[in-house]
Amino acid sequence: MPRSVRRSPAGRVVAVTGTRGFLGRELVARLESDPACATVLALDAPVASTASPRVAAHEIDLARPGADQRLAAVLRDAGADTVVHAAFVPAPTHDVESAHELESIGTLNVLAACEASPVRRLVVWSQTVLYGARPDNPALLPESWPLRGASDSPFLRDKLEAERLVHDFARRVPRVRTAVLRTAPIVGPHAAGLIPSLLERRFVPVAAGYDPLMQVVHEYDVLDAFKRAVEVEADGPFNIVAEGVLPIRTALLVAGRVPLPLPAYALRRLFAVLWAVRAGEASSPFVDYLMYPCVADGSRAARELGFRPTYSTQESIGDHVARGTAERRPAAGAAGGREEG
Repeated sequence: MPRSVRRSPAGRVVAVTGTRGFLGRELVARLESDPACATVLALDAPVASTASPRVAAHEIDLARPGADQRLAAVLRDAGADTVVHAAFVPAPTHDVESAHELESIGTLNVLAACEASPVRRLVVWSQTVLYGARPDNPALLPESWPLRGASDSPFLRDKLEAERLVHDFARRVPRVRTAVLRTAPIVGPHAAGLIPSLLERRFVPVAAGYDPLMQVVHEYDVLDAFKRAVEVEADGPFNIVAEGVLPIRTALLVAGRVPLPLPAYALRRLFAVLWAVRAGEASSPFVDYLMYPCVADGSRAARELGFRPTYSTQESIGDHVARGTAERRPAAGAAGGREEG
């Protein structure tokens, strides 16, 4: 059973990075409405506007020199006990340099600030795609499985580096109870990422002769998982996934999309060309996810975080499509004033 974190009599003070992005922005709203949370620190650059007396916004560019010292000062002055690090790009981007600075250098600065302040809880966003799509993957990937995402993808490489930094930090600074939430591809009315982008297309290219199982998670369930991770003492990585899986072609049919089978070699070339001319959602390494399974086991999150998703994979996709593109707000940037890919 998850154990509740001790709260100070005045309530918790939680800092959230990347609050212009969907995850950070909506998590601030959830925490703001929680009576057990005294203050929420919204950290981003440029800073997100807020009219709430319980939310204190601070403009901090995590990739800038000295960001660690400024962030540490903000955390100390506010008496922050928890940091949620959500300043990551949700989808591949052509702005590789800025993404690297945000995710690798930014994560280093967040960790340094946590070490130099009274923070005792750190929750970091990651993704299950880091396991990699491989033909020898087990049916359900446990958190102990090695992260084998393609290192020739800057999108994956930066997140792999961030996870390594967080892992080393957790071992070096055990007083900060550290959890990493690896989310399946997120779908929902505000979600941004590779899968939501593909689901906007009427015809979706797939690999001929392959039909791997697909797994997603609904954005509302992701917010619930992060809220749980803030509230309980549970360390290490956790897979945050919906229940159930669908073959990718079945998932596309559920979404009302038409699978367009192409030979794998042609699909890789197509992805490479479209990416090069900035007309595609991802580069060629992501073709692997149209060929091989990458399905994570969510039982540890249920057992230790008390997280149980409301939406199944099929229900998540159905709700994503039912909302329609017109009802979705434009994707906001991550920390540092950068676009979220």
